Amino acid sequence: MIKNTFAKAPLFARMGAFLLLLIVLVSSCNRNFQEVSFSGIESMKFVKLSQNGVEAEITARIKNPNSSAFTIYKSDVDVTLSGLNAGKAHLANNVRIKAKSEESYTFKIKSDFSGLSITDIPKVIAMAMSKNVEIGIKGNIQAGKFLIKKSFPVNITRSVPLNLTK
Repeated sequence: MIKNTFAKAPLFARMGAFLLLLIVLVSSCNRNFQEVSFSGIESMKFVKLSQNGVEAEITARIKNPNSSAFTIYKSDVDVTLSGLNAGKAHLANNVRIKAKSEESYTFKIKSDFSGLSITDIPKVIAMAMSKNVEIGIKGNIQAGKFLIKKSFPVNITRSVPLNLTK
């Protein structure tokens, strides 16, 4: 009887019931949420370097003490390389962070050098030849699970060892 009543209810009432259920599920999931910690950038590898931009792989260590996994979605951030504004960087793929884990994850980053002038290109090439580079990442990263996404501010500057061979 209840099943038939629900099916005959107006569309807005059914959507309201679904939304209420979704809110209850989300609020119960967030009740025991512990903050995810970023342990640092372990290495950076330049995959492709040209006048048009750079493709790099950044390996970072992340600890997720929660009992549910989540995904870091494709996001855009501002990048500096040893103090030079390198423009926007785009996370090329989604990265799934495992539940109850502390692991290293590789993020594929693409940047178009929109913030660099033509005179800065030799400096970037020299950085690629060095053992370390100071990377600054600032912006918002989207993370979440299923349809629920949240934006997290990021502002990190670290000296990172370059890994030119894998």
